[in-house]
Amino acid sequence: MLYTGAVIISFRDLEARRPLVSRQNLINGKQDATQAVASGIFQINTAVSTFQRLVNALGTPKDTPELREKLHKTRLHIGQLVKDTSAKLKQASETDHSAGISASKKVADAKLAKDFQAVLKEFQKAQRLAAERETSYAPSVPKAVLPSSYSADE
Repeated sequence: MLYTGAVIISFRDLEARRPLVSRQNLINGKQDATQAVASGIFQINTAVSTFQRLVNALGTPKDTPELREKLHKTRLHIGQLVKDTSAKLKQASETDHSAGISASKKVADAKLAKDFQAVLKEFQKAQRLAAERETSYAPSVPKAVLPSSYSADE
């Protein structure tokens, strides 16, 4: 093991390319609330980008029932991430009101709260656009799916 300041690195961790975790970020073997919130916001941001990409495909030839199912599942996944991250943000905020919490941690948590609100706003915009497009456009159904009794004119 190497001890480099506040970070302890095992050679196995280096070989496995595991992320470095400082001792200060671990409380009873669990991830620090601030780090958990940051991770949650990152996951939400990534999922919202995926959601926006799917929304942009609505009304195009890529708009299929499968795409709409992916859109629905992604929306539900984001909802769960928001719920989890919101709870962690609340936990971090409650911890910030304890005595002995550094000003820098309070500032970091306030910034995370602002970032969380920003990503929620982006998700809401994308949801509004999705609702507009889902009602305006019907998904493309491949011709092979239509019953053979239909002619091309129908």
